[in-house]
Amino acid sequence: MIVGLGEAFLVALEALRTNPLRSVLTTLGVVIGVAAVIALVSTGQAARSRVVGEFASLGPDLLWVLPGKAEQGQQFATQEGRFTLTDSDAHAIRREARAVSGVAPWLQTSVEVAAGGRREVTTVIGTTPDYLQVRALQLEVGRFLSEGDGQRRKRVVVLGPVLARQLFRTSELALGGRVVINGRAFEVVGVLRPQGQVLGVDLDDRAYIPFSTAQLLFSVNYASFLFVKAQDTASVLRAKREVERVLRREHGEEDFTVLTQSQFLGALDAILRVLTLALSSIAAISLLVGGIGIMNIMLVSVTERTREIGIRKAVGAKRADILTQFLMEAVAVSLVGGILGMGVGLGASWVISGRLLNQPLSAVSAVPVVVLAFSFSVLVGVVFGVYPAWRAARLDPIQALRYE
Repeated sequence: MIVGLGEAFLVALEALRTNPLRSVLTTLGVVIGVAAVIALVSTGQAARSRVVGEFASLGPDLLWVLPGKAEQGQQFATQEGRFTLTDSDAHAIRREARAVSGVAPWLQTSVEVAAGGRREVTTVIGTTPDYLQVRALQLEVGRFLSEGDGQRRKRVVVLGPVLARQLFRTSELALGGRVVINGRAFEVVGVLRPQGQVLGVDLDDRAYIPFSTAQLLFSVNYASFLFVKAQDTASVLRAKREVERVLRREHGEEDFTVLTQSQFLGALDAILRVLTLALSSIAAISLLVGGIGIMNIMLVSVTERTREIGIRKAVGAKRADILTQFLMEAVAVSLVGGILGMGVGLGASWVISGRLLNQPLSAVSAVPVVVLAFSFSVLVGVVFGVYPAWRAARLDPIQALRYE
């Protein structure tokens, strides 16, 4: 007769050792489930932290003006196909919004650029001189776009440092050089300092041309969106109200959406949280599949050990003892699988977060995920082990002794 949970657990481990291959295969399901939960949730948290951090670095005094009116409660659900923003909107905001220090329209497309026999597909952006101040960019050599460039629709271009190296090898060689964009030759008047990446997009692999030139080059009369910079952080809400007032008057309707940096980050964070939850739910399904495997193996074990159960009952074991023994075997499988899964999951999280996302896994954020995944694995063992254990405990001792 088994005395206490400790002895029951030791007996359970011994029982698992009698069928090592079957025990390993059953444990493997739990290992995969726990590792998947830890890896996906931790990676999702690291990715969310990096993305939000990258966008936050743009500055708390930045406003985004998007075309189309967002639906109630859906800040990014602007009406598709609405190209309502123009350069004249930017001029009106710059002229009338006192809490605004700069406005830059943005028109973006991907095209092939060429110089000196080299060709690269890159992002070409049409914007105005304000963009340099709005985004707090710095020049490595040369100058940025000027008001005169836009007024005369000059074919001048400012390159990102990566694109400059790809086309001319160095920034110094790029200055004054010729770049062919969409079949038209442009003079390189400046090269920016490195900006880094956001969401895996290289901000240094870009070309900037005057907004009016871009409209003519790509045959469009709208802006993709507007960047607006408030005078300071305290003026953000005031700047937003002023921008909305100016655009409502200019358009005659509210066919636009103005987002503050905090609203933008909040909406972005909410989207990333949902994606992380979806990934963790998928991983949890694999853990449930592992639990079904535990139940299946335990039912087989009960059948194989029917005579053993009869002998135990004959020498005085009670139903509770038999129930505890088989339940402990199920828990032992999930416990061992949970421990191994923690190691595999943390290792995978470290590689993905630290090496691929360049966002090292934080112990503070990893501990809750590990505790939750491990606890869930033990719970799976208990839940899926109850029925086989209950079935073993209900066996009639006489029938069990006669079982062959």
